[in-house]
Amino acid sequence: MADTAPRTGAARDWWPWGLAAAHLLHTLWFAAAYPEFIYDPDLVAYFVYWRNLVTGTTSLHDASYFTVPKPLLVFLLGPLDNAQLAFGVSALAAALFGALVYLIAKRAFGRSTAVLCSLVLLLDVDRAVLTTRASADFFVALFLYGSIWLALERRYRWSGLAIALAALVKPVALPCVVHLLVVPGEDRRRAWTGAAITLVALPLTLLSNQLLLGSPFGTQRLFAGFAAMSDGAQMATGELLRFVLWVTLAKTIFTATAAFGVLGIVIWIGRDRSRLTHPFLLVPLALLAGYVAMSITTPFITFFRFFFPVQVWFACFIVYGIVETCRALAPEPRALRLGATAALLFFLCDEQTARQFKYRSHFATPFQSAMSFVASTDGLLANAREQGQTILAPPAFLPYLLWTIDDVRQQPDLVRIAETLGSEGELTPPDWVIYLPTFFLRAEAKAPVDALLGSGMYQPVLASPDGIGALYVRRDHRVASR
Repeated sequence: MADTAPRTGAARDWWPWGLAAAHLLHTLWFAAAYPEFIYDPDLVAYFVYWRNLVTGTTSLHDASYFTVPKPLLVFLLGPLDNAQLAFGVSALAAALFGALVYLIAKRAFGRSTAVLCSLVLLLDVDRAVLTTRASADFFVALFLYGSIWLALERRYRWSGLAIALAALVKPVALPCVVHLLVVPGEDRRRAWTGAAITLVALPLTLLSNQLLLGSPFGTQRLFAGFAAMSDGAQMATGELLRFVLWVTLAKTIFTATAAFGVLGIVIWIGRDRSRLTHPFLLVPLALLAGYVAMSITTPFITFFRFFFPVQVWFACFIVYGIVETCRALAPEPRALRLGATAALLFFLCDEQTARQFKYRSHFATPFQSAMSFVASTDGLLANAREQGQTILAPPAFLPYLLWTIDDVRQQPDLVRIAETLGSEGELTPPDWVIYLPTFFLRAEAKAPVDALLGSGMYQPVLASPDGIGALYVRRDHRVASR
């Protein structure tokens, strides 16, 4: 394995600390700009799972849809029962991740390129969003990159443990153990011991599913429930790699610079063929293999965020490809080489900045407004809603309602989801409607809700100032007179 010998006798490197601080400050800034963003549906679902576990509530054991539990995060963040505290944990992890990217890239490419890799990561809107929301995909990336760095330090048992932690968030990370299986020479035994440690994730995941869902394989039921509600198509196995490598990386995220990433990989491996077994190459590719394997056994709807670790990896190779291209084409004078490098890096920074503004406009701001409105309904629902009354709401806010309303947590079917109304037959009209027209999973689900609200049966009792949504109640409840 190349580039794995520990470095000794070098002066102290302060870059990891400076970059960690930069990533921490950027995460704090993003959360300050979107304070409601921390109430991620997945995170709130961890709180619900934990409450159910400690109170002996089994209401989710037969639910047709809820957020799929991530065992490690349920047991790590669930006991906090507080989105601000969970964000604090994630913000510190974001600082560590920024330093890890630098340390790994320094081993692979050299210090100057490594600094650029970590700084470019600051412009990645997915990094900001996933860390602010304490996302499972961010923690998978954190543990996988931790495993890479530990392997480079020849701490193979700890590297295996890091893979196990990633797999306890998402089992698709298990194939990433491959980098420990190819360690040669006298380190092989310790590396294989580290690989064996990762297997502990399998029984722990099955046990967690049994405790939280009532079945070791209960997650398949939830995957199917989400697919039935969503417009998204379950990704065919043969299309998954094309979706990740072409649609996600080349056509969407790195539209102008993807070719430099491919060039960077070719140059890096071409200079040392032993790098074909380097953990920085194997781990991200093995994660893709994990998703491919999952698509065979459990078809799922694919989102860009699933491949965030691959995205960060490819961005590093784009930076390396740009630096090496300029070094080859303009070796002298140094000022010319630096100017050419800066010009090409500008295109990378420009596309990431443009993507960030687009994301913030089309998703971050609407979710911020919607979550702020949903949170504003807490007091009214607590005072005016009677126990057992039903609420029609978008699926994105189902975990929040279960978290904040005790009888709803005991009976999740008190929350009606518009996307499933047609499959449930004729039902009594819901008592309350949280109407957020831009948050339907399927466009056709909006029409029946609009018809229901236009029937004269409901009256608005609370409206968002920015028009993002409104809270309605059936007129026969006479909430206005209370």
